[in-house]
Amino acid sequence: MKHLSEAKKAVRDLAPRIIEMNRCIFERPELNFNERFAAGHISSALAEEGFAVRAGAGKLKTAFDATWRGSRKGPVVAILSEYDALPNIGHACGHNMIAAASFGAAVAVRRLLGKNCGTLKVVGTPAEEGGGGKLMMIKEGWFKGVDAALMVHPANHTRTVARMLAVMEIEFKYYGKASHAAAHPELGINALDAVIMLFNSINALRQQTPNFSRVHGIVTHGGDAPNIIPEFASAKFFVRGITMADFRYMLAKVTDCAKASARATGCKLKVVKNPLVYQPFEPNRTLGKVFRPYAEALGLKDAGIPENEEIGSSDIGNLSQVVPCLHPEFAVSDPHIVNHSREFLKAVVSKRGEDALLKATTALAATVCKLFADKTLAASVRREFETFLKNR
Repeated sequence: MKHLSEAKKAVRDLAPRIIEMNRCIFERPELNFNERFAAGHISSALAEEGFAVRAGAGKLKTAFDATWRGSRKGPVVAILSEYDALPNIGHACGHNMIAAASFGAAVAVRRLLGKNCGTLKVVGTPAEEGGGGKLMMIKEGWFKGVDAALMVHPANHTRTVARMLAVMEIEFKYYGKASHAAAHPELGINALDAVIMLFNSINALRQQTPNFSRVHGIVTHGGDAPNIIPEFASAKFFVRGITMADFRYMLAKVTDCAKASARATGCKLKVVKNPLVYQPFEPNRTLGKVFRPYAEALGLKDAGIPENEEIGSSDIGNLSQVVPCLHPEFAVSDPHIVNHSREFLKAVVSKRGEDALLKATTALAATVCKLFADKTLAASVRREFETFLKNR
């Protein structure tokens, strides 16, 4: 299979450095927008390999852009790197693996093609876990001129093409009136009742929600003592939809439930919307048709999970609305061990996990090589993307 054997050798030669990077970033987890070690470690390693590195600044100080410019006219291909961790549970998200794969694939392509390519970039994107780093980078023009953006993500299954849900965080704050819960309950206005009614209303709504939509939440404040009618209570939710239309429908319905709960209990309501909205992810299936046979030839067999099932949300959704993107998943654990768990935390530095990492890195490198070598492929990727933009 063209490009695969060369990519296998290049990644095999880089394997010690890829594994070292995976473990170094794993051992020093950093939360969003504070990934100083990770961003510096990756960009320094790329600079040693001849990439021209541009560091971020301001709010995006842990972003970077590492560029290798070939001498041929060709596409601008970006390999995406993520490296932020989760609070309290570190790299149970597996972003240390994404960082290591981006380094390994980019250097493998540079060593294989030299100047015989277009422009290759590694774009370091901070704060995927809730910070919306890619949204800010899109706004500031980091992806201007990019023809395709690719990355690989560890998971509990292998799947080349999967969609993702739009998501926004929304908080509902209810204000009532305190009173003695035993002596004079009739003089109080119970804010906790409003929150409980909100949850019950949303649960009743679920029968009528669009396919693949999700809403899930927690009580963030429920009162101060059992003998005081709660004068303040609040709840926070994530609202998701497979399309922006479904997402807006869900957001309106959930907000209506919150308003109704306020009216029913006599509480005042404050709605706080997080300004960050992760849009639905639309995978480029043309790129997927290239990546999948490479991955399967290496032993990463696609699990056959439908593209709308077992999906979450990511800021790459916003990027997929402006640049053709691919975001394959590769299995580093058994199916019952899911991302963001303690068991998955162990999997991302296990032998099984790191063997899969090297295979995914190889498939990614081979796909990028084909993008540079096949003059018609980039055009096909663009045609699919333009059709998506026209019909969304």
